[in-house]
Amino acid sequence: MKPLHFIIACSVALFSACTPKKKSIAIIELPNIMEETSGLASFGNNFLSHNDSGGSASLYEFDDYGTLVSEHPIIGAVNRDWEDLAEDENYFYIADIGNNGGKRKDLTVYKTTKDFKLKDSIKIKYQKQRSFERNKKTKYNAETLISVGDSLVIFSKNMKSMNTHLYVFPKEGGSYSLSSRKKFKINTLITGGDYHEESQRLVLTGSRQDGSNYLLKAEKFKLEQPDSIKFELFPLPFEHAQVEAIKIKKNKEVWISSEGEGLSIPFLYRVDFDYLKK
Repeated sequence: MKPLHFIIACSVALFSACTPKKKSIAIIELPNIMEETSGLASFGNNFLSHNDSGGSASLYEFDDYGTLVSEHPIIGAVNRDWEDLAEDENYFYIADIGNNGGKRKDLTVYKTTKDFKLKDSIKIKYQKQRSFERNKKTKYNAETLISVGDSLVIFSKNMKSMNTHLYVFPKEGGSYSLSSRKKFKINTLITGGDYHEESQRLVLTGSRQDGSNYLLKAEKFKLEQPDSIKFELFPLPFEHAQVEAIKIKKNKEVWISSEGEGLSIPFLYRVDFDYLKK
């Protein structure tokens, strides 16, 4: 494990606000090849991640010490703006859905087998989007894809209102026009998410324009009952990081990745749910 002295130094003062036991926390440096790490999934005892914005169309396998194990190219896929990585028992789902300027008409989710063969492409668009002129404050942008039962779920990233909309569509190949099922007033830009089927726990990562980062948690998440979804907000003990992805492992253990930005480096952060404090 490689120490991130500059992150730890900035975070020590905040640790007590989030956890009473430092042993519940780990901060792990990631290889520079994953400088723009934007999604997390499990692969055996290891993790998978990917870069965004025109990077290689590959998934990178690494262990929980941050050591790169392998690169898995996805033949037939293109990385225009990969923003998240979801999974179920049989497939991975790569979310090429980044749309910061609101101009894209080619939003795609790539469905791959667990041996990294491209199975299908799922095309999506937002039903109410009429204009595709560049708009930095578009509400038709997203960085989060979650697998829930037979469905894929998107939580949007709205730079103007800081709210998020819930969108749902099938896991099968095809073209889908998405309409919002629910709007959540959370005052946070959603950048990643995961769902744990057994515990029915949903988690999201978010950031604010002041550089603060958050974990949002919803217990007993039921997709068919969106009005019952309630989020708890927990501050994360680092600022001015670019938090991009989250993965629940072993139910009570959550892992979060952040891009390398400027003089920073990509890193992985682990904390147990039992030690989260508001």
